[in-house]
Amino acid sequence: MKICILSLSIIIVVASCVPPGKLTEAIEANNAISKKYDSIQIKLTDTIANFRSSLNELKTNLNSLQDSVSYYRAIASMPPVISEGDVFLNQMLGLSLLSKSELAGIKTTNGNNGGNNVWLDGFKADMKKYTAADADVRLNKGYVFVDISDKILFNSSSYTLTKKSKQVLATIASLLQAQPDLTFMIEGHTDNKAFKKRAVNDNWSLSVNRATAVARILQTKYKINPKRIIAAGRSQYVPVDDNKTKAGRLNNRRIRIVIMPTVTQVMNLNQ
Repeated sequence: MKICILSLSIIIVVASCVPPGKLTEAIEANNAISKKYDSIQIKLTDTIANFRSSLNELKTNLNSLQDSVSYYRAIASMPPVISEGDVFLNQMLGLSLLSKSELAGIKTTNGNNGGNNVWLDGFKADMKKYTAADADVRLNKGYVFVDISDKILFNSSSYTLTKKSKQVLATIASLLQAQPDLTFMIEGHTDNKAFKKRAVNDNWSLSVNRATAVARILQTKYKINPKRIIAAGRSQYVPVDDNKTKAGRLNNRRIRIVIMPTVTQVMNLNQ
């Protein structure tokens, strides 16, 4: 108790020794310092917040950059794209059907012509005069398939070519004449309706006779080398549509010409 009273007495004595003006100045100076401290503290807090925001943005950009680097590294490590033609040639090389020098020559030729298929493009353009139901040209695994409806080639139940057939066969012959290295197969196809008429015993006979009729006119009228021609009857066993409907049976009755390009042309077709 005595100590507390003594301390209070000392404070009162000291305060009474300081002039009132000096004490006010000291208090104001202290307040000013406090305000500056508070202002600096606020600025420091804002600066830290901005720094953290910039740091987070930098981390986001860095992650994005790392993702981009990973993406392009993955692309760089991917094997080169190989066309169907390249696969075909490599298989032939593996089976010793082509030498390395022959393979290199084919690829050089293919590179020089830029993979252009002028012969096929022109043929497709010529065939556009027919509807898809009458004549259809498709490319599949290096082969060109030309399906021609029997209604523009033959009369019903007949294997004698009609006058209407001359135009489409002339178009096909023009292609074959311009590409003397092409080998092709002519296939006769029928529907599943039983057929017997004179010398034609069944659909096998009808399909063979129709295929050979087309082969014969290509040889005799259009002077196509018969060594290039293969004729075959497929009867009713390779349908492209449902034989239960009239439209389906009509689609199944057709001549299919399968054009087999040379190895170099196969490369071009798959570009």
